[in-house]
Amino acid sequence: MMRSLGKSFQMWKSRDLALVILIAVTHFVFTALIGQLAMLFTGILGSGLIFTIGHAIIISFAVLIYQGKRWRFLLQHVLFAFLVIPTYLLGIPFDVLPRIAIIIHGIQGDILFSSLYGIFKIRNKLIWLSVFVAVEFSLTVPFINILWHSLFYPPEFIAAYTNTVLLLLPVAIIESIFGGIIGYRIYQRIKKLGYVKDQ
Repeated sequence: MMRSLGKSFQMWKSRDLALVILIAVTHFVFTALIGQLAMLFTGILGSGLIFTIGHAIIISFAVLIYQGKRWRFLLQHVLFAFLVIPTYLLGIPFDVLPRIAIIIHGIQGDILFSSLYGIFKIRNKLIWLSVFVAVEFSLTVPFINILWHSLFYPPEFIAAYTNTVLLLLPVAIIESIFGGIIGYRIYQRIKKLGYVKDQ
């Protein structure tokens, strides 16, 4: 497995790496300017779900632009996890442990989305993949966060976070559906401009 992983990374082009870095930085800029505001002003962990649409647009667009290539989504999340350490996303700044949940989602998402891309591509249903990716993001990320946080934080903290997530989950799901559609439209626009070639 390590050998195949090594070969996969050797096949990367500089364009692939630049694309991953660009998306990770874009995600960080959104988080720094907008995504962390709810936590920053309220102090309520999980309140950032109110800005799910921005994350959903970036996540769904990334899956489409990577076109099923392995490890791009994971690397994007690893870079993003490091970039957001100084922000209030998932907790207080410079607390590294909560950000590891971002990498866990990167692993899970990379395996799932890269495997599904070909199926949706053949059937010409990438818009449904985009919406699925966005909704899966809004459902899976809080669940991963709850499991991960429960290893290090007291039950009262987890209960408060879970209550906030359950309260905002309907809003997050609706926003993620719209985010998935917008992410797909952005992908289609870039594709029409000739910046994306079918693999």
